[in-house]
Amino acid sequence: MARRGVLLLNFGGPGSLREVRPFLYRLFCDPYVLSGVPAPFRQALAAFIAVTRSPGSARCYAAIGGGSPQLRWTKVQAGGLERLLNSGGSAGGEYKVSVGMRSWDPDIRSGLEELRAWGAEELTLLPLYPQYSFTTTRSSLEEARRQLSRMGWKPALREVAGWPDNTGYITLSRSLLEDTLRQAAAAGAEPHVIFSAHSLPLKTVERGDPYRGEVERTVSALSRGLSAPWSLAFQSRAGRMRWLEPYLEDELPRLAAAGVKDLVVCPVSFVSDHIETLWELDILYAGKAAELGFRSYRRVPVFNGDERFFSVLKEVMNDRKA
Repeated sequence: MARRGVLLLNFGGPGSLREVRPFLYRLFCDPYVLSGVPAPFRQALAAFIAVTRSPGSARCYAAIGGGSPQLRWTKVQAGGLERLLNSGGSAGGEYKVSVGMRSWDPDIRSGLEELRAWGAEELTLLPLYPQYSFTTTRSSLEEARRQLSRMGWKPALREVAGWPDNTGYITLSRSLLEDTLRQAAAAGAEPHVIFSAHSLPLKTVERGDPYRGEVERTVSALSRGLSAPWSLAFQSRAGRMRWLEPYLEDELPRLAAAGVKDLVVCPVSFVSDHIETLWELDILYAGKAAELGFRSYRRVPVFNGDERFFSVLKEVMNDRKA
């Protein structure tokens, strides 16, 4: 019976306030995050960014409990997928699912080491980024390949890329959106839906990153037949350079000026709660919406420990088009 390993690849986040600065340093050392900056200068710039940004970032993490819950939820998702894969009996082989974070611990190397020690003969790399980007999917997959080479481990390998309009992913996302819209309607709201995705520097897009098109595929599938009006906006930009637009911070006042009173924000590039959902959407932009006079503001939940998402991951893993 074949032993099959699956490595869930995710971004990672600090688990405590003391980890914020080293997390930021590791994040900005990634050549796909600080693209076009040669290695010696990239490390120096990453150190500068970590020092200057860590106080503000720490305040944001303090507001959501002192750290990111992303690792906890990713482990829950790994455990759920492993149980599901092994529930079919010996005919499907034996599976073990591990976790590897690109910018924090447990890192990708440790996830691979766990699977090798278990005896995996086949390996699937499954990034938890529905929309492919150089900064997330490509960076994580390349790091996994690099570590496999350094380990001298050559299992039968399969890589999953983006899955922006996978049927199960869209069905579950639409279900959560519809649940939130029903709650809004029951409260007398007539919401406008904002599909919100993590933004990306335009210089990265201009180098051929397909992320915007992948996001648009997701939104096209999610919005098909939707009764509520909707728009797409991008969050989480940083620095002075231009990023993908429209920015969420500009979309809110635009809608307020247009007479919209109720909002439902639907995050489309996140599969678990972390700083972008818990701080940006639930605190920062909820506060801005209140300042702008919106009557109601609701955020569609992400998957976290939803058991239906384990089935989505299995479908994505087995989708030969992924």
